[in-house]
Amino acid sequence: MRNLNSNLAAVTLLASVVTLTGPILPAADWPQRRGASNDGISAETNWSHDWPKEGPRVLWRTAVGTGFSAITVAGGRAFTMGNTNDQDTVFCVNAQTGESVWSFSYAEPLNPKMYEGGPNSTPTVHGEQLLVASRTGKVFCLAAAKGTVVWSNNVAQSVNAKNGEWGVGGSPLVSGARVFVNYGSAMVALDLASGNILWQAAKEAKGKHSFTSPVLASASGEAILFAYMNKALFALAPADGRELWRHEFGRGYETHAADPVVTPAGVFISPGDDGGELISFAKGTETRIWRNMNLGTFTGTAVLRGQHLYGVDSGGYKKGKQELRCVDILNGDIKWSIPGFGQDSQIAAGDRLIVLTERGELVIAGVQPARGEILARAQVIGGKCWTQPTLANGLLYCRNAKGQVVCLDLRSPKA
Repeated sequence: MRNLNSNLAAVTLLASVVTLTGPILPAADWPQRRGASNDGISAETNWSHDWPKEGPRVLWRTAVGTGFSAITVAGGRAFTMGNTNDQDTVFCVNAQTGESVWSFSYAEPLNPKMYEGGPNSTPTVHGEQLLVASRTGKVFCLAAAKGTVVWSNNVAQSVNAKNGEWGVGGSPLVSGARVFVNYGSAMVALDLASGNILWQAAKEAKGKHSFTSPVLASASGEAILFAYMNKALFALAPADGRELWRHEFGRGYETHAADPVVTPAGVFISPGDDGGELISFAKGTETRIWRNMNLGTFTGTAVLRGQHLYGVDSGGYKKGKQELRCVDILNGDIKWSIPGFGQDSQIAAGDRLIVLTERGELVIAGVQPARGEILARAQVIGGKCWTQPTLANGLLYCRNAKGQVVCLDLRSPKA
């Protein structure tokens, strides 16, 4: 074990652009923050939104401490994180029953600056390993089955880089033999086997890291690691951290929490309070395709279905102005919008959106560009909910800032 120090017409669809994923896992598993393919989309279709007036059946509830860590599910186990009395705990529970399997704790301040505080990062499952990152930059590799420490690294100390104002919020991304963590001016790569630092990117760049997680893609045969920071989007070579290009953007608060969305037309980014933009990255260079105020996502990363992005526009963070929207990825035009939302998060499964509102209401909407339609809704949890829901094996996992977790049974009666 290692100690803790150590840019309509100009758009050409790029068929060669694909999102890179990790190891092939069962389609029903949700092993990282935005699912198996890291795109917020579940392959599950055999689930139901036809529930009684009181909402879906609750399978179990549990408490995990303050924080915004989402739930990941793999191999029958569910993982998340929370903070109690200035101590972070990684929880592993039985995904079907909520019964505790193991827990692992370490000292970490709650740091409730302007919000509740606690961990914002989500555990990442990679085979039999579990990767977690704390707000102060501690990265742990744990045995997924038992919670024992394989290695640890205090990245803040190892790369001698200043931590962000609200700390690390992105989740670890594993690809090949590397673990990527959003830290410092752009990104840090660690060796999956040992936890040793392999490289630190863009050391000279001004600005801080954001709440976003790393995203891998490829174009024209070249692998690209996107690091979405508070002042620029960096495109890096994952092998060595070499900067391929950077794209400056955004004004406003520069508190970015929505991950880059890789599409066949380019990569979509949103600073939340400053709309969004589409950037082409063909042939190793970047070009802005469009930019407007039609979709500014904050706590919830948009999802791509066909030629359209679906997400909640922040409305400049003004109460009553947030809307669930469908936007054409080719030109940024709004196809439809539905008012009455907030700082919400969503995922997609088949032809439906699953939205968890910041008030804990579960909303199911149709995924079609012709019209916006709410199919079902129910209050499923209280408190502030900025954490995206998780769908795995027909079960939906939701949590609030206080750390209350509820598991809902959405399995089709025919399942």
